Amino acid sequence: TTEIYTRSIVGSVRCVQETVSTQSTWDLKNTKVLMGVDHRRLHKHTSKAKKTILSKNLYMKLLIRLFKFLVRRAGKPFHKAILRRLLLSKVHRPPMSISRISRLQKGKLDKTIVIVATITDDERLLEVPKMNICALRFTAAAKQRIIKAGGSVMTLDQLIVKNPLGTNTVLLRGPLTREALSHFGKPAGLPGSHTRPYAPTKGRNSEAPSKAQPYQNNHFYNLSLIHLSEPTRPL
Repeated sequence: TTEIYTRSIVGSVRCVQETVSTQSTWDLKNTKVLMGVDHRRLHKHTSKAKKTILSKNLYMKLLIRLFKFLVRRAGKPFHKAILRRLLLSKVHRPPMSISRISRLQKGKLDKTIVIVATITDDERLLEVPKMNICALRFTAAAKQRIIKAGGSVMTLDQLIVKNPLGTNTVLLRGPLTREALSHFGKPAGLPGSHTRPYAPTKGRNSEAPSKAQPYQNNHFYNLSLIHLSEPTRPL
């Protein structure tokens, strides 16, 4: 009985396969092929956010690993902001001086200042107020002056051990404007250009045109004047 039962099942499966194959070929011959969505191209929808750094600094890599864990398990905005700033390049992590910090911490004396950058000294600041600062690193002079004023310095991993959720803290960062950005853009000397030239702006052969003789040595401007001054020829 079992052999008869298995034979009947095998026969029925073969019949179903034959009918499906003939029906599929008939459908392909008599139907139009329509365009669809290729779900296999998932790389088109992946996130382009930066996930690691190119630096070989082990301390930075361990910090990124630590804050990735905190973002995954705690998910606080404080952890996400720190992780995002850790993944930035060095140009986008400008240093901050203790004079700027003392100016920005007014009204926040009881809070810990968190900066994902280097803290530097400023000799123009004569009296350093009491500050509690957490940063990536400190210069020797800045660290000495902060501790001498009664403040405290700590790194990001020390802050997480002391305050895992980042409560009662203030996030600060330095200015992103640089002198190099003033040289980017339209070439200096062209009409409508506000780009700062690399050469000195004084003198007869400077890149910036003088007010007495504007655009005298500018080749592109002279060509445009010649083109505009040409009389129109009748066809």
